[in-house]
Amino acid sequence: MKFKYFILTFILLIAGSLLAGCENNREDAKEKVQQADQALKDAQAQFDNEWQQFKNDAESKIDNNEKRINDFKAEMKKTSAKFKAKYANKILTLEQKNIELKKMISNYQYEGKDNWDKFKLEFNSNMDSVGIALNDIFNKKD
Repeated sequence: MKFKYFILTFILLIAGSLLAGCENNREDAKEKVQQADQALKDAQAQFDNEWQQFKNDAESKIDNNEKRINDFKAEMKKTSAKFKAKYANKILTLEQKNIELKKMISNYQYEGKDNWDKFKLEFNSNMDSVGIALNDIFNKKD
């Protein structure tokens, strides 16, 4: 009879220990989930700030390119046919590229850090090529 009580007490102690251990694990898991959720929110906020800065800079450059293209078009109206023939296609091509850049920036959807880095690299490369081509046209005017 004493043995039964001993075994029953032993089983109750084991069960109590297991339940207490599970409760600690549950609290730890809950805390880790909260930490991960906060880290995700922080990362999203950081991306949002970076995206907004990038977008503002890009839109400013696009608008500047657009203004330069319009100024050049206005200047072309006052020049000779030879000048117009030489630069008309170039300026139309640059205008189209500038419009494509505007579409790229307005249609971008975040799909992870790797894709974001790839997008920035591609966009900046395209933006630089338009800027360089505009500078070349303005510097080579006859």
